[in-house]
Amino acid sequence: MTGGRLAAKPRRNAIRTKAGGARGSRRRDAPWGPTELQRSYRTVLDMAKEAPQSILDSDGEMLVVQTKRSADFQRQLQERVAEAARFQAVYAYNRDKDPSDWAGQTTFPFLAALSRAEVEEFARELLAYTLDAARRETLENLDGNLRAWGATAEIYEDPEVLAQMTAAIDYDKLEEVLPPPEAAAAAAAEV
Repeated sequence: MTGGRLAAKPRRNAIRTKAGGARGSRRRDAPWGPTELQRSYRTVLDMAKEAPQSILDSDGEMLVVQTKRSADFQRQLQERVAEAARFQAVYAYNRDKDPSDWAGQTTFPFLAALSRAEVEEFARELLAYTLDAARRETLENLDGNLRAWGATAEIYEDPEVLAQMTAAIDYDKLEEVLPPPEAAAAAAAEV
């Protein structure tokens, strides 16, 4: 009370305009109430395109509005983090054993074809790429890394392919390959 009058409370949940300017002073982390949502649903949806928006329902339950892309990514990331955590738990328990003895207990059974040192490198990369996926909000690099490890393990599982890949190269038997003349390329394209 100041000078016999009540001091006005600042409006905590004032509405933001579409352009981002404030008609009041809405706190970014404050949930939208049911009345605000009815009055400003378009603003809520526009803001949800930038960041998830919390809504406090009249029954007291907290809801979140966000883009489908964001929700899908969060769900997929949660699954990948769970896979990585399960792997790390199994790996921590079996670190001193041969990967072929325990790799089947993980989401990455292809690790059975790798050495202990390679599985240790895989474990470090799995954690790093999972954290990177969360930071960048994309699973592209994580998926690519897992495909690369799977392809490497596949080569290790086939002794003939592994022997060919690791054989010494006889440079005397290499031949230079040149692109075909333009006329031959054009003729082949017509067929």
